[in-house]
Amino acid sequence: MIERSWPLPTLQHMQRLTDNCGIIQHARFWLPHYSTGYCIDDNSRALIAAYRYYRLFGDAVAHELTIRYLSFINYAQRPDGNVRNFVDYNRTFLETEGSPDSLGRTIWALGYLATAKERYLCIPAEEMQRHAIPHFQQCSEAHALAYGLLGLCALSEDTRWRDNALQWAHPPALALLAKYHDTHDSDWDWFLPELTYGNARLPEALFSAGQMLVNNEMMDIGLRTLDFLNRVCYQRGYLSVVGSMGWYPRDGVCAEFDQQPIDAGAMVEANLAAYRLTQREEYFENAVMAMDWFYGKNVQGVPLYNELSGGCHDGLHSQGANANQGAESTLAHLMAQICMYQTAPQLFVVAIPEMPVEDDYRRKW
Repeated sequence: MIERSWPLPTLQHMQRLTDNCGIIQHARFWLPHYSTGYCIDDNSRALIAAYRYYRLFGDAVAHELTIRYLSFINYAQRPDGNVRNFVDYNRTFLETEGSPDSLGRTIWALGYLATAKERYLCIPAEEMQRHAIPHFQQCSEAHALAYGLLGLCALSEDTRWRDNALQWAHPPALALLAKYHDTHDSDWDWFLPELTYGNARLPEALFSAGQMLVNNEMMDIGLRTLDFLNRVCYQRGYLSVVGSMGWYPRDGVCAEFDQQPIDAGAMVEANLAAYRLTQREEYFENAVMAMDWFYGKNVQGVPLYNELSGGCHDGLHSQGANANQGAESTLAHLMAQICMYQTAPQLFVVAIPEMPVEDDYRRKW
């Protein structure tokens, strides 16, 4: 039987990184690094995290943060429905058009909010999503397709939007499936010729879309590709995700460092989604090991979650944990933590750290 005593989800650091515009991209140590400004990527992830937290705990702060991040997306969406990504601290856009991944993440976040029971949340989210969908359906990049499909799968859970979600999801799901058929072989059961970042979102999106569209091939390939990724990342009896210093090209060597929280968080959520779909216990065990990665069960044996700040360090390097605690890493941990709490709340405990003495404080930071 799996036993853990993980800390409860907290909005502490996410709230610290957020001002009256949105969530700041980066941090220096645990301090918001204002000069790095904002991006729709992080505000979309923050919107999902805040709304999940609000639905789970009924928290007033999470409710206000949900409105803040939704407002940022509204600000960043162009009149034609596409989105811009980067915004400086003076709230000036730094580009005319964001990346396909940015658009996919926006569709992902709006898919959650469009199902909200509160009309003042769902109505603007619905309108923003309708305007963005035509641009999303022109996307061809694998990660963008996956992010958007996850949002459409969330949208399909609302009976008001199920028919629209099915119609909108069919072309990108087929496009993601085609990428698999174009690339995989007997030794490389994957969508692309290289494992890079956020890998688990691709199989999660495909088997989730297959479940929504009642497409057995999509469900089967989605689970097979997740199994392939799990074999790559759990060879040592704990999670070791693909490092960003070289990634893992087919017929190449898998980079050990730098390991990113966005990958560990995606492994938690994808394996939990597979567990819900199949009830296969190994997926739940993999999700637990991925959650443990944040708390020190990794190749370096150091925690990425910082219990004093409530934030997550930005990566696992060959020398240890990155000292900074920015938005992407903090949100990756928080989203995974909330998802795991929804599935297995018995693995969490209320943990209020004692005020450390000065030497302990320096060591932990």
